[in-house]
Amino acid sequence: MKKHKSKIIFGVLIVAILSLSFWYGGNAPGLRGWGSSSEDSISVSQSNVSVSPSEPSPTPDNQNNVQSVLSNEEKPATKEPTMIPVAKESETPPITNETIINENQEKDQYLTDPVPTGQPLPVEPQEVEVSKEELTCILSVRCDSILQHMEWFDQSKMELVPKDGVIYAERTVPFYDGESVFDVLLREMKQNGIHMEFEHTPLYNSAYIEGIANLYEFDCGELSGWMYKVNGWFPNYGCSRYQLKDKDRVEWIYTCELGADIGGYNAAFGNDIF
Repeated sequence: MKKHKSKIIFGVLIVAILSLSFWYGGNAPGLRGWGSSSEDSISVSQSNVSVSPSEPSPTPDNQNNVQSVLSNEEKPATKEPTMIPVAKESETPPITNETIINENQEKDQYLTDPVPTGQPLPVEPQEVEVSKEELTCILSVRCDSILQHMEWFDQSKMELVPKDGVIYAERTVPFYDGESVFDVLLREMKQNGIHMEFEHTPLYNSAYIEGIANLYEFDCGELSGWMYKVNGWFPNYGCSRYQLKDKDRVEWIYTCELGADIGGYNAAFGNDIF
């Protein structure tokens, strides 16, 4: 009986010793490996990082990732400034309000070929304001080219051609600043009782002169018609778009060969020789 008691007491002592060893060894629940330590919680709070309720607390397996996030929060990455290239002074185009047409440009919206350098650019009639300032220009109308091509001319109109080919002798006439070649011709023909017929062509934004003094296009061959010249140059755009300047010299000339017989052949194709 004493032997059994001794064995029981000895067993109880062993169990007690093992229990104490297990407890102080740190393997009891809640002391290690069950959640984040108090130090970890403070770090997250001080770094202003909030964790949503649905996300698990950091464990030993993901603590490295959390530290990486905290480091980025504490030290935001700096971005290198973007360098904007500045054009060289020679590359900056000049600023101008004028529309320049030259030989290297294409046709404008009214199918105007490039205007030769030094010649005036077309001015749209709807954009012009005519002032009360009175200026003067020189105007003439003639058809002497028909006299050189009578074999081509409509024989029923022979009496309409003046013997010298002059329909309206050269003279100085007044006009108002802003008026066009067409404006002056129309007014002078009316005032002098000379027949004139024209039509407005939206495609070219200009009036087209069909006939003067009852002499029409095609009356002297398939290449015949009226052309105008200003200061020795046959403009390659309509007479409504040519804005006159003081002392301009305007000539209306009938051609039988698309300008070749009056020095304006190339003007018919937008490539004047003057």
